[in-house]
Amino acid sequence: MLLKTIIFSVLFIIIVVLWKKRWLLYHSWKIPGPFAVPLVGSAFLLSATKDNFFDLIYRNLDSWKPVTKFWVGAELYIVTTRPTDVEKILTNCLTKSPFYDNLGGVIKDSLLTLKVSIWKKHRKMINPSFKSTILNSFHDVFVKYSREMVKFLNDAEGNEQSDLVSVIWEKTLDSALATLTNVKPDAIKERRRAITAATKIEEIFIQRFHNFWLLIDFIWKLSKLHEEYKAACQIGHAIAENIITEEHKSYESLKFSGDIIRSEHFLPHLIKLNQTKQITRKEILEEMSLMLIASSETTALTVNIVLTILGIYPDIQEKVFGELVSVLPTIEKDPTLEDISRLDYLKRVVKETMRLVPIIPFILRYTDEDIKCGSYVFPAGSNFFVPIIVLHRDSDVWPEPEKFDPDRFLYDKITKREHCSYIPFSFGSRNCIGLRYAMMSVKVMLATILRSFKVQTVGLKSWKDIQWEYLIMLKPKNIRLLFEKRAF
Repeated sequence: MLLKTIIFSVLFIIIVVLWKKRWLLYHSWKIPGPFAVPLVGSAFLLSATKDNFFDLIYRNLDSWKPVTKFWVGAELYIVTTRPTDVEKILTNCLTKSPFYDNLGGVIKDSLLTLKVSIWKKHRKMINPSFKSTILNSFHDVFVKYSREMVKFLNDAEGNEQSDLVSVIWEKTLDSALATLTNVKPDAIKERRRAITAATKIEEIFIQRFHNFWLLIDFIWKLSKLHEEYKAACQIGHAIAENIITEEHKSYESLKFSGDIIRSEHFLPHLIKLNQTKQITRKEILEEMSLMLIASSETTALTVNIVLTILGIYPDIQEKVFGELVSVLPTIEKDPTLEDISRLDYLKRVVKETMRLVPIIPFILRYTDEDIKCGSYVFPAGSNFFVPIIVLHRDSDVWPEPEKFDPDRFLYDKITKREHCSYIPFSFGSRNCIGLRYAMMSVKVMLATILRSFKVQTVGLKSWKDIQWEYLIMLKPKNIRLLFEKRAF
């Protein structure tokens, strides 16, 4: 009798769940996609190829275009590679996918993951810290830490650099502290430990997604990986807490100094809002943790990849150098804000690099209402997987998509493309708040390095020879660089 009751109860629950999801299931049946197993969905594909997640997605999406679906457990993910669909999704679906809930413990309550109503409030509060007058005031800081990078390369001249990104990341971390806060860079005494913790968080996050059983919360919390994840998060939060504490100490003197620009820097601005109870201390901690890593790691990775690609294509590197000599004829002169704005070819090189290798290769959104795109209805309750890297290499939009060609970003060519054919910083109102910050810091560091050194990428003949590791961000695994001092 008891067994019959249990079976009946389980069947009843299944029927109720299926009934609630009937429209989701109905519309999903009309969308092509890989085989799905009950309860598990298509997640077994990720588990079977966990070392090649990036390759799996990129290789299969080309055959699944323009629209496909896959299931991870009971969650439906819809993938579209049509720029018009992507524009509609990113404009109208501002809710982030539950996928990002797995980042809980480090940046769960930040711009990246917040519910729309709270995100709008936070974005409005944070926007003033990224307006043009504030960003322009960061220029000298970017120059300073770029010069430190040049000093490192001077000291290491002739030695192969197989982990240059970690060195760049240390400099961009210092730069982030100096621009986002009024705290001295030595507030982070163990930079490598901070970088190691951030990388560990990314590694475990992806491991959890690959192993679908770890997406079940109670199993996750019993796992060894959960303990490692918590420990790494605690390191990250401890560093952010230390920075916030130091900022509080200097806030009172800053408040009475009359320095309006510095008072609107990211962290002091949030502390001011905290004093009027517009944002909590915990929310500041989450936003600071996100901003510190996002602003430093993405910049470091982008600079590293641009240098790698220029080391593969010396003719393009010489064009960049020629432009630098034209705009900055003497090595003693630091680039001004105006100088950087005149480096149009360098800007095109950076954009073409981000086209082929977007540091964030995909983003996810969620919809609570039906979305009509072409002949498909994407049902309420769906997650959208926006494959930025596939959009950026679509042969229907980009002639010879695997060719590195900075002239794709000449003005007359840009105007002929659809908006969402190129979205390295996402699109719409929930795009990356730091996109102008990122472009400015990347260009300053590249200009400073490339006017002093010629870079050679050892052992690679094409950008396609680069091996990739996916840890939320796209990271190269087999890069070796040599720097040769230029006679300027």
